[in-house]
Amino acid sequence: MRGEPPRIVSLCQLESRVSEAQFAQTIVWLLRIQAVLAGLAGLAWFLLVDQPHALAALAGGGIGILLSAAVALRMAMSAGAEHEQIVRGFYRAMMLKLALAAFLFVVVARWFAPWFGPVLTGYCVTLVAYWGALWRTQWQMTKKQ
Repeated sequence: MRGEPPRIVSLCQLESRVSEAQFAQTIVWLLRIQAVLAGLAGLAWFLLVDQPHALAALAGGGIGILLSAAVALRMAMSAGAEHEQIVRGFYRAMMLKLALAAFLFVVVARWFAPWFGPVLTGYCVTLVAYWGALWRTQWQMTKKQ
């Protein structure tokens, strides 16, 4: 036991683990920012109009957060796989997102039909977080070099 050889980890395995960790950190950051933005949208609707508008905005934000989480989980399932499987997983995640978005918007549209503008506002606000995630990823890559 004393003479056990040290475990050798290849550079590719190490990069894969680091990138998987960065992916997870970015997703957690993205979901947090989306939740904050959805909350701010709900607060704005509450202050400017009333409570039903605020709840509708929160429902729209919830759709955006749920879709991001679903895609992230689906992408995480293909982490460490071959390139072809990663691309296939990406397309499957996008198909899942499209189908889930259609379903969720139909359900929310039935509940919040009179307030569908705030629903769309809440959802669109969560899309802004993607720009922040791209900026953050670019900043991390620049810092790394």
